[in-house]
Amino acid sequence: MSFEVRIAWKGPFQVVGEKIRYTPEDDTVTSENEISKLWLRFNPRGNEIRHFEGRCYGISLIDEAYAPGQSFDYIAGAGVTAMEDIPENMIGQSFPGGLYCVVQRRGTIDEIGAAYRFFEENWLPNSEYWRGTGALFELYDERYRGNDNPDSIMELWFPIRRKQELPIENRIASLFVHVTDLRRAAEWYSELLGLPLREERLNGGPVYWFDLPGTGLVLDSNSGNQSNPNWRQEKPFVMFPTRDIDRAHAYLLGKADVFSDPNRYDGMSYFNFSDPEGNASMVCWTQDNQEYGLPKSNSPILARISGAFINVREMSSSAAWYVDLLGVPLDERASEQSVYSVPVTRGADLLLDHNRYLKQDPFEYLFMFDTDDIQAAYDYAANRGMEFHGELETYAEVSFFILKDPDDNLIMVCQS
Repeated sequence: MSFEVRIAWKGPFQVVGEKIRYTPEDDTVTSENEISKLWLRFNPRGNEIRHFEGRCYGISLIDEAYAPGQSFDYIAGAGVTAMEDIPENMIGQSFPGGLYCVVQRRGTIDEIGAAYRFFEENWLPNSEYWRGTGALFELYDERYRGNDNPDSIMELWFPIRRKQELPIENRIASLFVHVTDLRRAAEWYSELLGLPLREERLNGGPVYWFDLPGTGLVLDSNSGNQSNPNWRQEKPFVMFPTRDIDRAHAYLLGKADVFSDPNRYDGMSYFNFSDPEGNASMVCWTQDNQEYGLPKSNSPILARISGAFINVREMSSSAAWYVDLLGVPLDERASEQSVYSVPVTRGADLLLDHNRYLKQDPFEYLFMFDTDDIQAAYDYAANRGMEFHGELETYAEVSFFILKDPDDNLIMVCQS
């Protein structure tokens, strides 16, 4: 039996379904075991689940220490876009994104064991990966024609991690907004987000920062750089985190234009680099890796950054460069579109944006804040005399508007 195998990134997903504790039964064929009986109970109840997104999942909740034959929890569920009104005796559960080996198989359900053995005994030992943590799942879509149909196609998604981890994590730790008047910018963003101004952070230094969930925000006046004769006028936008600044520096030397050796201070070190199109970024190690929750606020514009735009001229080559840099798989079909989302572990989405170049726009969007009520967010900004760039727009299930900050940086507020 042959299998099609690929490496893929799975974004965060949500499932509503029924869960059991399952103990493997060597003397029972798959079509008659407790998991198959669970599906027989679950399938007729599919129309009770709201917000179905078109795919079903059979999820085995195991960890890296799992050994074949041990008991585990199993969920027969439907993928959903929102978890609301969960039916009686069902559960809703969210799963984070991650890296997967996808084994595609064709055949009856009783032949599924061959795919598991192939992964464990053939593919994994000869790969560059270890078994990872996260959900191991069967994915069922329109290609699955029933348990007894030999033409049924199913995908098995096995969580994996690299044996040699890359020195740069695929996420945005913080974003930089470059400003001319630090106090003015800090006041504007604080008012936008309904947060108190932290006077202790306006102490004569070059930056003011916001501790936000997932991805932080740093306002940078560059006052410290302007007195440095070796400063190359680089103004990084994205900060990538690292656990080892020297490994990261050596790694980037072979891939990017690195501007300097690491700059080292007590509790942190960093260096800047640029991609092939000249977009500057930072790699940073910090002693403090604290995670922050959503701060309390009186603003309908949430203090949470959901996406950051890197504007590019050549989408296909830029997408290939960023996924190679961050060690994630390339989605070739998506790289032909005008916006490409580079997989991240958490925080703001890393969005390569080809639209501004295609439209020859004289402006660029930097990033987007979330809101749960786009009209309330729009009215909030309007009532405070904030300047808009265009009007409130709605496309399908996405609504947004653009604001100009005091330095004419364009910031999106989005509800999706």
